[in-house]
Amino acid sequence: MKIKQIITMISIFVFCSCGGDSDSTNGTNEKSDDNKLKESMSASSAQDSDSTNGKNAKSAENKLKVSMSADEIVGNIPDVATLTEFGLTAKSLISQAEQLRDNRKYLDAIKKLEVLLGSFPDSPEAPDAQVLVAQIYMGYQNDFSSAVREFRKVVNKFPNSVQAHNAQFMMGYIYANHLDDKDKARVEFQRFIDLYGGEVEEYFLESARAELKSLEEGSPDLNVILE
Repeated sequence: MKIKQIITMISIFVFCSCGGDSDSTNGTNEKSDDNKLKESMSASSAQDSDSTNGKNAKSAENKLKVSMSADEIVGNIPDVATLTEFGLTAKSLISQAEQLRDNRKYLDAIKKLEVLLGSFPDSPEAPDAQVLVAQIYMGYQNDFSSAVREFRKVVNKFPNSVQAHNAQFMMGYIYANHLDDKDKARVEFQRFIDLYGGEVEEYFLESARAELKSLEEGSPDLNVILE
């Protein structure tokens, strides 16, 4: 801005020193140059104002970012770059979710796990996180329909994981023992045998066969704890 003002002032000084043919011409030219000076100063001020506003906005944004807590970041900006900047990894998120569950903050725990699953879907912790969501619905919320839905996500998203075996079995178990839907229970147990019969321990298969037999007899009674 100073450079522009100096250049403008020099131009006026040179112009005035040169004189003119008449006072009228000098007056007109001086008025014109005065207007140019005002316009130049106004444009420079506008540029400086825009620059200052931009810097202030960026500074305010940085201050806001620094002031935001990790929990606020998780709740509002679940992207990997920001999570990593705040030291939030898949491992730390699942640990925090377990603490929230232990403190009976079940919905907060589920939200934390959903952030993990959305931001770190390929992490080693992802299958466990999905199972934990299902367990919270089942064991702490008594929301068995949601538990089935979340267990099914384990099977669909992580079909080759150990957790998928357990999740498939648990869907049959919930239908048989909590939702009282024998037909769906049979489908899920049979699917467990068909999909994982050659991969799981024999006792697991025997449990599924026993459950199917109980369903045929009309008295499902199997107590299973998913670890």
